[in-house]
Amino acid sequence: MVMAAGLATVAAPASAQPTGLAFYSSFPFTTPVVHLPTPTGECTPLPATAIGHVGWSGFTNVVMYRTADCTGYETNTGTLRTYDAGRFQSFRAF
Repeated sequence: MVMAAGLATVAAPASAQPTGLAFYSSFPFTTPVVHLPTPTGECTPLPATAIGHVGWSGFTNVVMYRTADCTGYETNTGTLRTYDAGRFQSFRAF
């Protein structure tokens, strides 16, 4: 009975899980710097401190750019990726 009570404090309800797409500035992913609830496909600036992202729900790909206006070479990163801070300046999420 004591063990069951201990397990209940560790488990979190499913509604407490992150949703959408989140960019983080720390690893493990604990400090979010950008959160998008749904994909828009629009060019969006990426904070220079971002070091990775997770597409928790509703996203299939994040395309990163080294320019501020989403031009030039595209890097398809999927929905889970880490990278050096400052490597990318903008992104489009689908």
